Formats: sequence, structure tokens, C-alpha cells
Amino acid sequence: MKTKTSFVLLLSIILLTACEKEVSLTLSTPENQLVVEGRVERVHGQSTQRHTIILSKVNDYFDNEQTPRVTDAIVTVREPSGVTHAFVHGTAQPGTYVNTTLVPADELTYTLRIEWNNELYEATETFTNVAEIERIYQQFEEENLFEDGGIKVAIDFTDPSGTGDNYLWELFLDGENVLVPDPGNSGNIVATDKFFDGETVEGYFPNEEKVFTPGQQVLVRQIGISRNQYDYLFILLEQTGQTGQLIDVPAAPIRGNVRNLTNPGKPALGYFGVSEISEKLIIIQ
Repeated sequence: MKTKTSFVLLLSIILLTACEKEVSLTLSTPENQLVVEGRVERVHGQSTQRHTIILSKVNDYFDNEQTPRVTDAIVTVREPSGVTHAFVHGTAQPGTYVNTTLVPADELTYTLRIEWNNELYEATETFTNVAEIERIYQQFEEENLFEDGGIKVAIDFTDPSGTGDNYLWELFLDGENVLVPDPGNSGNIVATDKFFDGETVEGYFPNEEKVFTPGQQVLVRQIGISRNQYDYLFILLEQTGQTGQLIDVPAAPIRGNVRNLTNPGKPALGYFGVSEISEKLIIIQ
């Protein structure tokens, strides 16, 4: 018999009061510090895969300009066997490097290699499996003190028992990811199975705040991530929850898994992941 589990991840909001005193801050920004965002992924039920790595540079903390993208890097991913796959830069999306030849396998460790600005960067990550989304459906929710009422999208899945799984969710509306961090939903973006290990989770909303209308196309992606990546994302989401973008520069540097082999004192920011993904699509009725 399936165990029905309802879990809610609550975020605490701390209100800070301060004296009316002007404070001048000077925050230093490392020159040409690389930011890496992306992963190698294997999607359930798809024979071909598309892997994307996005490279950019750190903006000044108070700079409101668009994050500068890196377009002149050499990006590859190496399999444990030594086979290397090139990631090609796409001019339509500056800073985006794509590969469609690599097919990641269970339990294998992959190495990302980036050559840029006369420096060599490297990151390793082991492929992480994920539970399959068993069902996706729409559900009407009444308005309450915390969220608007309306049609929302829910999923069911069964977490494997005793494997210590960690999850990342993405939610796309008509091709655009609308699951971004803010003080109200950051806890829905990543989770561990600490409170639902081995159980069936029913009626989970990847985004409790988003209300949909008939005719809209919604894609939910459930992504398996390592414990190290979960810890990284959890801290990152806490710091970027006010800005709403994962690629934004946090208030304090957060160490990912991308090392600078040429200059160890200047590592890249960001995280390279290798994940299995389960995704399901629904058209709102």
C-alpha cells in the first residue's frame, strides 16, 4: 500500500531592524572571475541528450548591468574511459556551450575541463540517479494568507529507500523556467529525502506560488543531485533568494566544485553537475 505523504518545506523570514545611520560599504570583485553553470544530464525516456554549460564573469556586486558572458573558452567533458566530448559555443546564446554526443552512465564520474584566459579549470562529479515522476496533474487551490488561489501543478513520485536522495526541481511555462528563488519558494527548489525516505510523495507542488491558466504548457523536471551539490544550492538559494536568479552574484562567495588548476587561489564560482532527470508535461485544461 502506498504511503501518502504530504510535506511542506517552510522558510523562516527574519526581520532585521537597524539604526538610521548611513554606512558606506566597499566590496571587492575579483577581476575576470569565472562563473560556471550547467550539467551533463540523462533524461528518462530520451534516446538523445543535450548538455549545456553556461560561462560568465562576476559582476561588481552593485552593478545592475547584465552578467557578462564568456564566449572564447574551450570546454570539454571527459569520461572515465578517457573519451573526451567537446562542448561547442553557440552564437545565438552567448556564453552557452552545448554537446549532444555524451551519454552519461550510472555511477560513473565525469570531468569538466575549461581553458580560458590562460587558465585551466576542472571539476569532477559522479552521475546521480533520480526517482521517476509517476504523475503530473493540475489542482485548484483556494487562496490563503501565503499564496494566491487558482490552478496549480502537482506531481507524485516514490523516493527510493535508504539511498539518501537529493532533489532539484525546474518548472517551465511555455519554455521559460518560472521556478526561481525568492523568500517564499526557495525551499521548493531543492530538498533531501530526510522526511520522506522510501515513501510515495503525492500532491507535491514544485511552485506553490505560481498560478496557471487554461491553454498554458507546463513542464516539470525532477533532477537527481549529489549531496555536495545540494549543500551548495541550499546556501546559494539562501543568499540569492532576494534577487530571483541563480546566476546572480551572491553577497558572499560560495565555493562550488570548479577548481582553478593554474591559479588555485582564484577558483571559479558555480557548480558542474551530472544528473538523471525525470520530466513530465501537462497542458492546463
